[in-house]
Amino acid sequence: MISKTPPLTSLNVDLSVRVTPIKPKLVGHDPYLSDLDGRDIWVLRDDELRGFWGTKARKYAAITGHCLANDIKHIIATGGVNSNNLAAAAILCTEAGIALTVFAVEDHSEGGTAGNRMLIKLALPPGRLVLIPRAEKSSIPILMQDLASKLKLDGSPSLVLQEGGGCMEAVDGCLTLADEITRTRSEWADQKPPAHVFIDSGTALSSASLAAGLLKKGFDKTTKLHIIQMAGFEEQVEAAFREWVTPVTGVTWADVSHFTRVYRPLSPRSYGATSEALFEFIRYMAREHGILTDPVYSGKLFMRAFDLIRGQNCRGRIVIIHTGGVTGLMGYNQIAED
Repeated sequence: MISKTPPLTSLNVDLSVRVTPIKPKLVGHDPYLSDLDGRDIWVLRDDELRGFWGTKARKYAAITGHCLANDIKHIIATGGVNSNNLAAAAILCTEAGIALTVFAVEDHSEGGTAGNRMLIKLALPPGRLVLIPRAEKSSIPILMQDLASKLKLDGSPSLVLQEGGGCMEAVDGCLTLADEITRTRSEWADQKPPAHVFIDSGTALSSASLAAGLLKKGFDKTTKLHIIQMAGFEEQVEAAFREWVTPVTGVTWADVSHFTRVYRPLSPRSYGATSEALFEFIRYMAREHGILTDPVYSGKLFMRAFDLIRGQNCRGRIVIIHTGGVTGLMGYNQIAED
């Protein structure tokens, strides 16, 4: 039974979301789930958090809360110009009344304004979105620190984030994922703890924090955590522990490795790579289950989760964390053209 363990942090904001069951489609053969009929599969709907910002809302609830408590009025961030993280940061920092300057790496496309790029441009005034050619990406850390130094001289301290919103100040927000997985729920009348939890991962800040949180709550004895790592592999998760999670929680990668496994996505495995098979799966999820997934993170998460549930014969309560990313879907109009 799920015990009523206290929350891992004192973050004073409601970050609760619902869980919804996922079952094979009712009519005809289901190419992805027919042989999984009868499994107890649920989706944790972080994609609905704070509108549609997903797990990024957990990060920025902690980041902006830290800034407001310490009179920090400016955040400096970086990432790709189509980044889910930067789109979330642009809106959530503005909502909190904190200025955001972004050093965004241009991609290989011809430009234009769509998807996350459009949201970032919409939310940031001129001068606070600095576009950097990909060939000059290595200069960004220096540019960010130069801006932080200038702001400090002007009497305006700032917080500099690594790509993906990486910073120790975000860990408390990410730890709330473990609270969501383990809290008493009206949707689960039997209150059985999840036997398997699946989550996607980029910088691995959220997934590493989740592993640390499950350990602190004692769920390492009942729950296996499956991390679908979109870029890098175990070394990325280990780095997230070393840089952010361990200094805050005291938990190391070695502490969680007995119940945590890291996997690469199914083909296409390269970060950001797409395929018609992936597009077809995204259409299936929308049309058969009413769940919007994107080609970079959540689409690959669900594909790999279904594959692992089948291949490893996962039983018991299974939870797939939909971490969001729906805004990134808007940059792939071709998915709807079948």
